[in-house]
Amino acid sequence: MAGALIGIVVAAVVRVPIGPFTATLRLRPSTDSETIVRLAPLGTIRLDTHDAPLAVIVRVDELRLVEAGAIVRDPALLERFETELVADTRSALRALAVRSVLAATVGAILAALASALAWRSLMVGTAVSFLLVASTLSATMTSWRAEAVAEPRYTGLLTIAPQAVGGVESLVERFGEYRAQLAELVENVITLYGVGSRLPTLDPSLTTTRILHVSDVHLNPQAFDLMRRVVNQFEIDAVVDSGDTTDWGTEPESRLLDEIGRLGVPYVWVRGNHDSRSTQDAVASQPNSVVLDGQARDVAGLRIWGLGDPRYTPDKSQPVGKEVERRQAAAAAPAMAAALRGAMPPAVDVVVVHDPAVAAAAGDLTPLVLAGHTHEPRQSTLGRTVLLVEGSTGGAGLRALRGATPEPLTCSVLYFNPTTRTLIAYDRITVDGLGQTGVKIERHLPPGRPQAFKAPAPAVGDSTTTSSPAAAPPGPTISSS
Repeated sequence: MAGALIGIVVAAVVRVPIGPFTATLRLRPSTDSETIVRLAPLGTIRLDTHDAPLAVIVRVDELRLVEAGAIVRDPALLERFETELVADTRSALRALAVRSVLAATVGAILAALASALAWRSLMVGTAVSFLLVASTLSATMTSWRAEAVAEPRYTGLLTIAPQAVGGVESLVERFGEYRAQLAELVENVITLYGVGSRLPTLDPSLTTTRILHVSDVHLNPQAFDLMRRVVNQFEIDAVVDSGDTTDWGTEPESRLLDEIGRLGVPYVWVRGNHDSRSTQDAVASQPNSVVLDGQARDVAGLRIWGLGDPRYTPDKSQPVGKEVERRQAAAAAPAMAAALRGAMPPAVDVVVVHDPAVAAAAGDLTPLVLAGHTHEPRQSTLGRTVLLVEGSTGGAGLRALRGATPEPLTCSVLYFNPTTRTLIAYDRITVDGLGQTGVKIERHLPPGRPQAFKAPAPAVGDSTTTSSPAAAPPGPTISSS
């Protein structure tokens, strides 16, 4: 028995192709009866598949680029690869079983002959190895639970997998309904613009610089649908994205970034804590992108300085949690302010960061800071600096659809005086999530803006309403729904 077990440990291993992967399969005596899939350096997937004292270990050694590239180019190939994957896995397990029987038999025979060089020892070794392997494999097969694949346990970076793939079928079904509804709702932006143009707080001239501020798209393609509408209808000069365009920062997610190149206006972008360096490179490859990471660029008549977020949240090998994020942002704030000072002169008109806490030390260094991260739009001040935090233009992404009420999609149109290059007003646009029926536009005046723009009473049947400054501090707001 000892010889058979040693034989299995040493030689029960096969290296085979499984779908687009090359994998090594091993058998190991183990009291933890499970199947273990090792995906270095990402971590492991553990499946409680059987009850026999045996572990099936699958190590993915290589992703064959030709097959993988074909799937990326044509996702319809996944259906064919699914059939091949099942066939390849069965073939691999059969090869592993045959190899295990041979390894156990040789190990048992050698161990038996080591105790006594006799035909009887040879027969006993063969019989013991056969009984041991046959009983173990039989117990494995009879207790096999295929449904265990639906209940995986993850380690390492793969701990994000449940959030990444959980509930995909229902999520996709809901997204079809969600996008159809939002397509109709976003059409209302055209009507809203007509109403908004009659709002008395601002009469944008042809020379007024118009910047669209977006943030936290989180892989929702509907965000780019909304951007296209607003860019065209509001005659936007440039888009500023304060990060978290992706969820995990992986290469397949970068396919959505092609939408940036189709907007037709400069797209200023900083890295969020969910965006990787490869995401940053993918954005930079777009024809109209302006990626900022510690430098300033002149865009649409404004000098804009930006800094990518120093964190990468999907890396679960690092400490995570809101308290950790808070400490990291506080630690990064002085360095961010020092880098901004080093970029001047000339003066910077707009600073873009992902987490508003990173800009905490930048008060009075610039007139305006744009940020995101919190998914909650707000306006505040850092000394004499105006801080505008955008909500989630992607409604916190597709994963938000798993909730009962998805978050709204938000973005803001910022109006700048082209001579003084200062913010004179901004319109916040909100598109409600699935199951809701509202699109709202609110005009805000930044702190210090003269409040001499008193709105007349709306005409009968007009949907324009006016809120007092006290109702929406620190500046007056005029909203239309």
